[in-house]
Amino acid sequence: MDYIRRIAERTLWNSGKVELWDFSRANTNLESRIEAVATVASICYGKPPCNARKLVERLWTESSGLPSSAFEFIRDGRIPGIEDSLRNNPQLATYEDDPESLIDELTKRHRENIATFRLKVPIFVARQVMRHRRFSYQELSRRYTDDKRVPLDFWLPEPEGAENDTAAVDLFQLFYAVEERIYQLLRGLNVRAEIARGMLGTGLYTEFWMMGDREAWANYFALRLDQHAQQEHRELARVMRGLLAEWQPEFAFEAL
Repeated sequence: MDYIRRIAERTLWNSGKVELWDFSRANTNLESRIEAVATVASICYGKPPCNARKLVERLWTESSGLPSSAFEFIRDGRIPGIEDSLRNNPQLATYEDDPESLIDELTKRHRENIATFRLKVPIFVARQVMRHRRFSYQELSRRYTDDKRVPLDFWLPEPEGAENDTAAVDLFQLFYAVEERIYQLLRGLNVRAEIARGMLGTGLYTEFWMMGDREAWANYFALRLDQHAQQEHRELARVMRGLLAEWQPEFAFEAL
């Protein structure tokens, strides 16, 4: 990619993943916008777009004539809130007419004020994450994908050594095997993916993009690193915070 890039990655649980991305040059020009929006939006379909430009053109008027939520990932670091993203401010200017020195300064401001992750977590964690309304999200859709394009993958608890812990993991695996088999049987009967997915529970992994400004992240970490938050969500939040501390120190980290 020419404008956005993955900075770092960590694994979590049996198949979870946390990726920190740099979108600081996503609003440099029209091509950068196309790359960023198409990359974010394509997660819904589980594959890269055949024609990124056509996809972005269609998404510009997708929601009752309004831009798709993927356009919320185009932001100016000087006005980093979701309300000033390209989706909510269609007049948002690009940097293409600015000198390179100013573009460098603007990308620096972006990294100071905005952080972006791509996550693979179980649905029961994802639904807790998405209760935080100050973020932009774009998620894998099991309506547009099936187990052939994106294989079903399930979260498993980590046994701590006790005999009953091992038995619990075995029960999780047995249940998941039944879920997956029923899903496949339904698909074999030509039941649409958007209907067959009703058999899949919240232990299934999902993937999604998540972007927020400094205020949104400060609130998120305050709540999800608290001892009263669910353990698995605290584990996710710790990994995310650690990646920011290591790889994006410009992000005014003392506020988080």
